[in-house]
Amino acid sequence: MGDPEMDMSEEIRILSDLVGFDTVSDRSNLEIVEYIAACLEGMGAKVWRLPSADGMKANLLARIGPEAAGGLLLSAHTDVVPVAGQAWASDPFVLTRRQDRLYGRGAADMKGFVASALVCASQLAATRLRKPVYLAFSYDEELGCLGVHDLIAAMRTMAIVPDLCVVGEPTLMEVGIAHKGTRSFRLTFTGQAAHSSRAPEAVNAVAYAADYVSSINAEAAAFQEHGPFDRGFTIPHTTVHVGVMNGGRQVNIVPDTCSVEMEFRFLPTENAGDLMERLVLEPARRLDAAMSSRGQGCGVKVENIYGYPAFEIAGGHPAVVLAKRCAERNEEVKLSYGTEAGCFMEGLDIPVVVCGPGDIRQAHQPDEFMEIAQLTRSRKFLRDLADACCR
Repeated sequence: MGDPEMDMSEEIRILSDLVGFDTVSDRSNLEIVEYIAACLEGMGAKVWRLPSADGMKANLLARIGPEAAGGLLLSAHTDVVPVAGQAWASDPFVLTRRQDRLYGRGAADMKGFVASALVCASQLAATRLRKPVYLAFSYDEELGCLGVHDLIAAMRTMAIVPDLCVVGEPTLMEVGIAHKGTRSFRLTFTGQAAHSSRAPEAVNAVAYAADYVSSINAEAAAFQEHGPFDRGFTIPHTTVHVGVMNGGRQVNIVPDTCSVEMEFRFLPTENAGDLMERLVLEPARRLDAAMSSRGQGCGVKVENIYGYPAFEIAGGHPAVVLAKRCAERNEEVKLSYGTEAGCFMEGLDIPVVVCGPGDIRQAHQPDEFMEIAQLTRSRKFLRDLADACCR
């Protein structure tokens, strides 16, 4: 393959530019979208900028090659998680090379794949393609796959239905064929306050919230003991937990409000609606009835925070077989983290695999890095896959 440093100079240059954009999810991503758009338009790609409702962020969709049916879709998100409170050895928004590693926020999750996809696109733009290669870049994936739904809706409107989608999350170039789905909710308990000396006459919001938390702990134990199980996952069963609980002001006041934030992560074989009823709605109705019977205005309010679907494709599916061949892998893996794969599979009804450079264990960590060897493998994988699908 020649000198790896010379071979990878373009990916490293682009990755350096991408890391330089502070795209933490609470900020605009418009600058990085314009950078990517300029790269693609310079290659002659057709580019669609798809702004969010408030205009502060945007998805981006591009096409290399002919306006024809099918083709290959390469998907990534542009946002990254915060660096506040993390101890970095170098500026997280300046790509820093130390030996054969490239350090920076998003280097692994997942701007390294974006750099690979852009270099692949530039190479393909100079060739004759039989089918198109699409590139899709979303916003707010780190907040629960929020932006990708509008991107998929736009693709449906434009009747864009690729033959295969590759979501380039960091898998160490393993071919991911499944991950759990997630639903997250906030339950707000409203009671009646009183001096603590009159506690029996009050409606203690924290106490009712604690009742709910206890029920969730019991459900978590039941999943762990009874399943159902899928041994392909590191944690082979559905999980449920409470992550946030806030209530009360001081010990001599019976609290009149308490909020609880919970999530469940479910196997692809389980029904999210049934789990929502069992883990959220039914206990909320039970506690709401108990609270409202004791005081006017007391009860429980349920709010959806975010969610994304589970993802699974058969290991023997032709798309998986092709991806494994191009990635030079004999096995496939089931992932312990969520991606936009389920959104694309559900929204477009197309085969999807998850495969990208970098190690998910680096994601969200201080001194996040990408190994140059992973970028080398990503380049070859994407080019071989595009040749197989589109040439």
